[in-house]
Amino acid sequence: MDPITSVVVAIFATPGAALILAGLILVAGVGLIVYSGLTEYKSLREELTERWNLLSSLRGADGRKQFHDQFAKIDVRFSGVMSNAASSAALVLGWSNFRSLLADTGEGTYATSARAAETFDRLDEPARALEWWANILVAIGLAITFMGIVAALSEATAGMGKGDSNAMQTAIIGLLAIASTKFWTSIAGVVASIILRLVARQRRKRIASLEAMMFEALDACVLFLPPEKVMVEQLRTLNRIEQALAKPAA
Repeated sequence: MDPITSVVVAIFATPGAALILAGLILVAGVGLIVYSGLTEYKSLREELTERWNLLSSLRGADGRKQFHDQFAKIDVRFSGVMSNAASSAALVLGWSNFRSLLADTGEGTYATSARAAETFDRLDEPARALEWWANILVAIGLAITFMGIVAALSEATAGMGKGDSNAMQTAIIGLLAIASTKFWTSIAGVVASIILRLVARQRRKRIASLEAMMFEALDACVLFLPPEKVMVEQLRTLNRIEQALAKPAA
């Protein structure tokens, strides 16, 4: 038996090893949820809420003018350079894209050719990360199960090689006993994956709700002028000019 197989056999021959590994997989899943919640999800939720509060204070009849007048302050905050600058990279990049499309109308307001939802992307990264880890935990559980099966087969092969019927029977019983317990790691991986995906779905829905509020507030602060609308206005202006030139001189 080669050294690597010997180590695997030694580990998985220990009573309760598979159950301990299964428990560690479940604990790892819970730990990832807590860690992601504290380091990514919570901060992103607070950033979205703070930005919505900032924009919602500009609403009203002159909300667009207030947005124009206070743009320098708003730009600094949305760019993530105030306080602890803990803004999500996707949030800062989205604001950079939105800001690059703003055009000053010369009348105390800004206009844009794109909705806020079109410029911000991947704000649900905390949920994506949990879904990625959900796949990894399933893979880890399966890998440990296969290692356990290898250990059980190696142990059984060694017992059958003795040629004794009693030894062979004992080896087969040991093979089945060891192999059956190793499937607990796969079960733990699947359970951890389900939990992570459920939490990721809940967080994705919460992030989508917060970003929708922020997008609606941003769109209310600027004039929406898509290229089609600009072209129609230009055609109307040209028609008026043509009609004025076509009138006979008095």
